[in-house]
Amino acid sequence: MLAEINARKVLEQVLQTFESIGYPRDVVQQWSIPAPDAEDLSADLAVALRHAIAREPRARVLEIGTFVGTSALFMLLAHPDIEVHTIDPNFPLEIEFDAMHCNFRAADLAVRTQDIAARAAEKLGIRARLHLHAGGFATAATFAGADAPVGAIGSEVIARHGPFDAVFVDGLHFEEAVLADLRLAATAVRDGAPILMHDAIGYWGSCVRRAVGRFLEESPHFSFSHAPYGDLYRSIARLTTRPTICTDSPVARAERNFGAHFPRYAEYAARVLHATFGALNASAHDVISGVLSEALSGALSDAPAQRLRDHASVSCVIALGTLDELAPPASNIELRAITSRADVVVLGFTPPGEAHAAGTWSRPLASRIAELDAIGFDAFDLIVPFLEPFSYPLGSNCVLAETTSFLSTTLVAVRRGSASAARVAHLDPVRPADARRLDDVRTQRVHNGAMIARLRADQAAGVAERDRSNETISQLRAIIESQRAEIESQRVELDARQRALDLTTRSLATAESHLANVTGRLQHMLDWRVHIGRHHFWRRLDARI
Repeated sequence: MLAEINARKVLEQVLQTFESIGYPRDVVQQWSIPAPDAEDLSADLAVALRHAIAREPRARVLEIGTFVGTSALFMLLAHPDIEVHTIDPNFPLEIEFDAMHCNFRAADLAVRTQDIAARAAEKLGIRARLHLHAGGFATAATFAGADAPVGAIGSEVIARHGPFDAVFVDGLHFEEAVLADLRLAATAVRDGAPILMHDAIGYWGSCVRRAVGRFLEESPHFSFSHAPYGDLYRSIARLTTRPTICTDSPVARAERNFGAHFPRYAEYAARVLHATFGALNASAHDVISGVLSEALSGALSDAPAQRLRDHASVSCVIALGTLDELAPPASNIELRAITSRADVVVLGFTPPGEAHAAGTWSRPLASRIAELDAIGFDAFDLIVPFLEPFSYPLGSNCVLAETTSFLSTTLVAVRRGSASAARVAHLDPVRPADARRLDDVRTQRVHNGAMIARLRADQAAGVAERDRSNETISQLRAIIESQRAEIESQRVELDARQRALDLTTRSLATAESHLANVTGRLQHMLDWRVHIGRHHFWRRLDARI
């Protein structure tokens, strides 16, 4: 049984090791996998290793993109029962730093990246389980550009050391390079083993997801999954042929995305369908589609419109929560069954990947377009563009806020040559290239919306904190003013007492002066009386001696 892993503690150990060999933390963290991704990577590896360790004592992991080895060292420390084979161009630091516009120049810039990884691994005591391979994996392209090409050695490494129990793709993140890496990585893993990926969300997210979408078009037996876009900073994704089945029902996913406003989504979608096709005889193919079917009935609730609906020749099937739940080829069989019942079909699609939004077997929209084209249907992007003004994240009247990618690529499919096709003849149907752009733009919009929501929440929290601080300051000011008034009152009282004391002191001094004067005068009078007395004594005729 695998021990519980404290991924953050392990990552901290790796960062401290780089610090000890002369690479400051703030520099290394620019290259390092972030802590939330380290936790997800470790958890995904743990799942893969449960099967691998039961098969042989030491599992093998292939990493594409070593750089200085932070991820490889993390995996080795977190999972002592694995060995890591890691591939990288192994350029000198100077080339890598120039390509990344890194200003750190305190280290030896001539040293090669994998030499740094080897040195850190030695210090950590895991060098024997780290196998370094210099070169490109599936392509000669590098981040440093055409001036620094390398030979692709991926096939050779796979032949000599594969198959692998997991692959971690964290190399060159441009779309074509990622696609080439995924194609080759798929040949490197054991049956059912995962291909793990970094940066499926964030700076490089669009590039990586576009490559994944094209890979899934070619390899429909793979399932793709990653954290919710709302998590923002969790960018680990996984491709596997043995996915964990999504237990969230389409209804639960709708509630997660739209909250209590899904009926409003259905109301607006019904407006589009009614405006485009007129009266429709709509039937719901699954539970969640019943909300839209009822909304369409509500749009024709008045008597004349109801009669028009009763005589409408246009049938419509709504299947918002069906196809993303079915693995191929079952989903294609179900699509044929759905489209056989009507000329207009509303199909709910979610781009593959996002947890709690996409189905286990959500497919790239381009694959769905190809399937519809093969059975004689054109697909039109009618609903989502109509909803955009109501879900604009910066609008003050955002009445249909979207928090996930659920149903963000929903389409209306129309049978070519049918009477309904004339209703959309002026519109351009969605082609595979258009579909790839829609997947890319819609998922990035969800991520951007989540970022805006986070910024607004942070701003609101900041404003609330500022208001609390202002209130505290106001209270302190009131206390200070009260104390100041009290002090002033005491000062006035003290001044009055001082004046009274001064007056008393002056009065006392005056009294003392007067007393001294009186005493002097009395003494003078007394002295004069004695003198007079003596004078009169001597003048008396009968005075005797």
